[in-house]
Amino acid sequence: MKRILPAIALFAGLSLVGCTGGGDKPDQADSGGDSSQAPAEETPQASKLDEAKLKEILESTKAEGQSFKAVDGAGNSSSEAVKALESSEFEPAKCKDITMNLLNANLASKGTTVAGTSTDNILSAALSSYDDLDGAQTQIEGASKIAEECSDVKIKTAGVEMSMKYKTFDAKVDGADETNGIVASVEAGGQTAMNLRMVYALVGNNVVAVSNIADVEEATVTKTAGAFVDAVKNAG
Repeated sequence: MKRILPAIALFAGLSLVGCTGGGDKPDQADSGGDSSQAPAEETPQASKLDEAKLKEILESTKAEGQSFKAVDGAGNSSSEAVKALESSEFEPAKCKDITMNLLNANLASKGTTVAGTSTDNILSAALSSYDDLDGAQTQIEGASKIAEECSDVKIKTAGVEMSMKYKTFDAKVDGADETNGIVASVEAGGQTAMNLRMVYALVGNNVVAVSNIADVEEATVTKTAGAFVDAVKNAG
């Protein structure tokens, strides 16, 4: 059981990391916009961080005494996490549809994500950057949507069955524009595996997502998110 816990935790965390609730937004390019209509106020131009920069931030930032190593391909459609989600069974089935739709919407929004784990395998972290502020904002909303609509879900993946119960909590991350916190209670093999605390922090057009993959205090997760928030700000 101990050997599969990090994989279960990463699977659970990455099912939310990189998600976005923006799939239902109308495509403004196809809206048949009226040329006589006055243009809306323009959103300040956001500076999108590319994959190389996100990886540099992830691997150069020390948080709670730990360094992080990026997992290759964690933020794209061919990643092992996405493949695992696609081949998994969900009960209720709608939760798989919601999860995959949100992941696909994130890819469609051209968000760039780099994810990895700490050297002690205690925490996972993901950094996402978007073309605009809306892209980042809708990712935050997407994570909450899964927690609210799939608060109790059973998942079977790679022969492992797990039950996950989500609930939100009030996460506080210094320096973030907005934060969301989600707790996932994970049961696997008939045993309570762990409680995952996932913290999402909005930083302009970027999102920092941190989750534990072993039992730690909530403060460890939020302080780690704070360290990455500072690093993203300094890079912007």
